[in-house]
Amino acid sequence: MKSPVFPPAIDHVPSDDLFGTTFTQHWDQYTHNMNQEPAVSFSHVSTPKTNSSSSGSDDRCPVVIDERKRKRMISNRESARRSRMRKQKHLENLRNLVNRHKSGNQELMNRVRFAFHHGQILGQENERLRSESVMLRQKLWDLHQVMLVWQLPKELL
Repeated sequence: MKSPVFPPAIDHVPSDDLFGTTFTQHWDQYTHNMNQEPAVSFSHVSTPKTNSSSSGSDDRCPVVIDERKRKRMISNRESARRSRMRKQKHLENLRNLVNRHKSGNQELMNRVRFAFHHGQILGQENERLRSESVMLRQKLWDLHQVMLVWQLPKELL
């Protein structure tokens, strides 16, 4: 339960401007709340009166303080709601970004697998063509030898 005498504590302080507020803004709000008068009136404690000589202003003071407290509580609730909404939107954006990166990563992995498989096929084809080239060179050499024998003068044979 929140104490009406002490200002609300700050639950967390973000390390950066992720949710639209900074440490100094939180600190300024905290110290500002500390400097305000407490929102509770104790009837058995006497408080010094400032700028009031009539008893009529004493009756309105707790009402004004209660009204300020109520407005501050409403404002704080709205601020907390907006902060939660910003956080929820930011988290949703981060989730969407993660999903986009995952699908992009999957697409890149598929492309790498395809390129690797295509590279293996080309390597096998290249090896086949090399062996065929060796075989054709050997045949060409053999035919060249046959042609040389045919061109020899008949006398040498």
